[in-house]
Amino acid sequence: MTTPISHKSSSEATASSAVQRAIKKSWRWLLGLSGLVLAWYALKGVAWTTVWELLNRLSPFAILVLVVINLLIVPVMTARWWLLLRALGEPVGLLPTCAYRIAANAVNYLTPGPHFGGEPLSVYLLHHRQKTSLSTAATSVAVDRLLELLASFLVLGLCLIALTFVDSGPIKGGRGLFFVIAVLVVLTWTLSALFTGRRPLSGALLLLIRLYRSTFPPIFSTNGSLMDIIIRGETMAETLFREHRCYLLLANFLSLGHWFAIFAEFWLMAYFLGFPLSFSQLTAVVVVARLAFFTPLPAGIGVLETALPWMTATLGLGSGLGLSLCLIIRFRDILFSLVGLGLTMKYLTCQGKVGIINVKS
Repeated sequence: MTTPISHKSSSEATASSAVQRAIKKSWRWLLGLSGLVLAWYALKGVAWTTVWELLNRLSPFAILVLVVINLLIVPVMTARWWLLLRALGEPVGLLPTCAYRIAANAVNYLTPGPHFGGEPLSVYLLHHRQKTSLSTAATSVAVDRLLELLASFLVLGLCLIALTFVDSGPIKGGRGLFFVIAVLVVLTWTLSALFTGRRPLSGALLLLIRLYRSTFPPIFSTNGSLMDIIIRGETMAETLFREHRCYLLLANFLSLGHWFAIFAEFWLMAYFLGFPLSFSQLTAVVVVARLAFFTPLPAGIGVLETALPWMTATLGLGSGLGLSLCLIIRFRDILFSLVGLGLTMKYLTCQGKVGIINVKS
């Protein structure tokens, strides 16, 4: 009598799991569709003549400079991961590491959902092509993503703080002072907790998930890839802080170097379009553009197209500048994504190499 009941319970659990996976996939595709609708709404009333006139200001020299700086950004943003692998005793060449990063970023960019998803591919490529152990590969990817998030929060927080002291900034007066104090307290506590063995990021994410589940149906699991990556990263960050402080310090400097290159790229794009930005204008544009990629929409689709023109118009520069910057960014990202997709297909299907498609059983 107990066997049918047990079998039924198992079948119900399997069906429930299948339904949850279907809901997660549907939710991601719904986000992608919402982003496309938002992008269409943002672009339908654009003065394309003005945008075309701005883009025509890009001379061959300007295009060459932008191409060069983007090619230089790739090793700068990858050097942190390359350095972490050396600290973990698995030296991998910088060139293949850059190729793996481009491939993983293509997966992040082209798949529905938040700006995560290429991490399993990074681990796979390190393990199968570089013979790196799975634990070391996963740890290096987790710590790299964690340091990237911390650097992003730090830089964006400082940028928002800087904007509170600008007369034309969006946050001023008492609200600005309160915001400055709050950001400084949160950043200081997060860094101190991270390097003393606590888990501030995963704890905060788990709290948000619990609050969400108390109100809405469970759409995602607390044991998902993002949570696993953050927990591994927090654990290894403490170990690196205790045993390899020089490597960790240099990795953080590389993160800041990546952000410096981002600011330089945005200033050059606006300059070549005929709008040399002041420090406050550049800060506001970069903050809005980067925050768009933290939204749950794939590649910030729709959000970037709405936010950048709005910000440049608010700064008195006209919405045409924001849309021109957006088009340049999209064109660049699509090119890099196509390169990354080509590298991914090569790594997974190339004859003579270990891959998923041509593995012999």
